[in-house]
Amino acid sequence: MNDFIHLNDIINIDIKKIGINGEGIGYYQKLAVFVNYALPGENVDVRVTKVYNNRAEAKLEKIHKESVYRDIPFCPVYEKCGGCQLQHLRYERTLVEKRQLILDSYDRYISFKIPRHLVKETIGADDPKYYRNKASLPVENKKRNEIGMYRAGSNHFVAIDECPVQSSDINRILKTILRLMNIFKVDGYDPKYKKGYIKNLVVRVSETIKEAQVTFILHKDSKYLDTLVENLVKEETMIKSVFKVISKPTKKNEFFTDEPIKLFGKDTINAKLNAYTFDLKPEAFFQLNSQQAHKFYLKMKDLAALKKNEVAIDAYAGVAPVSHYIAKDAKKVYAIELNESSCESARKSLELNGIDNVVILQSDFKRALSGLKETQIDVMLFDPPRTGLGEETIDLILKFKPKRIVYGSCNPSTLAKDLNVLLKDYVLVETTPLDMFPYTSLVESVSLLILKDKS
Repeated sequence: MNDFIHLNDIINIDIKKIGINGEGIGYYQKLAVFVNYALPGENVDVRVTKVYNNRAEAKLEKIHKESVYRDIPFCPVYEKCGGCQLQHLRYERTLVEKRQLILDSYDRYISFKIPRHLVKETIGADDPKYYRNKASLPVENKKRNEIGMYRAGSNHFVAIDECPVQSSDINRILKTILRLMNIFKVDGYDPKYKKGYIKNLVVRVSETIKEAQVTFILHKDSKYLDTLVENLVKEETMIKSVFKVISKPTKKNEFFTDEPIKLFGKDTINAKLNAYTFDLKPEAFFQLNSQQAHKFYLKMKDLAALKKNEVAIDAYAGVAPVSHYIAKDAKKVYAIELNESSCESARKSLELNGIDNVVILQSDFKRALSGLKETQIDVMLFDPPRTGLGEETIDLILKFKPKRIVYGSCNPSTLAKDLNVLLKDYVLVETTPLDMFPYTSLVESVSLLILKDKS
């Protein structure tokens, strides 16, 4: 144990960098100390709240030397909510720190030094507020119905009146739903007494087409929900699609535990990225920041540099936005996706956009590749979940040895771990960070790898 540091000690440290969760990191007698809301360059007094063998956590008590980049958070519940982690830092500086998070991950997990110039400047957002096109928020009724968030790492409910990183259309629709819930006595769920109906609200909007989709995640059904919905769609004419799901308990706290039941309107809504129209079911995955998603997919397309005679794989395809962006540059694209609903949306979207050289394979990566073993794959494009590619997928990549790999990542740590294996056979050309979620600690990036010349 670390006998030189104890709970509730007040210590003075210099903050050296930002961690992967947005906390400031300083050192006390060589022990890393993690401090929420502290910034690099600051000298601070902190109160120790947790001590582990390899680190400590502390609460910010006093700033003696303040960072020139410190800013005033614009959200009234910023520190209570925890949905954002970097509102106390000027936006332009968050882009610098997010690039540094990737550099730090490369230094930590890749067994040789990656030249710093290969990690480009972060592509920022033109407007870093009101960007989220989908909200999935809990609803509770203790003394009154409220929409909010659970504070990070806890079950403490924080009521939210309006979220400044959510689409203004979503904020308005949520307020209307809340008001109608009170009128028609369709109450939010009270987890303590197991009373009420609505556990979560999922609202997705299409900013350019001006369509909205609402899904009620229910603890149990209410006979007044249909009346609520009838009034909701009269008031909010943007809503074209309403569903309900009776929630089943899961370890992952998933919303769509069962097939959504349609209450009103269309089966899907349409969303646009660039010139492409996407057909979205309630449970379909679609990037939450449309403007940044366009930049992200455009970067993947540019780095892939496909030729008309080349064949590509779009793995972890979802509703296949990557395939849409690269299709006209390639001879053929195989989009691999396991989720049935996403595959249905992808096929419909490709048809809507007149794209006929993309084949949707509802399969995992291993099974899909076994069916393509006679096919020459020139480029593989990946946009995996936060867990990264993993050992089995990387083994398959190294067997097929495509000429180029374009790796879209949402986790610098798993990206670096995957690259550490892939770079035995590939050369890293560049990694470009992209800020998909402004004012959070999350970092997306796109990397290009080319096969080493063994001749």
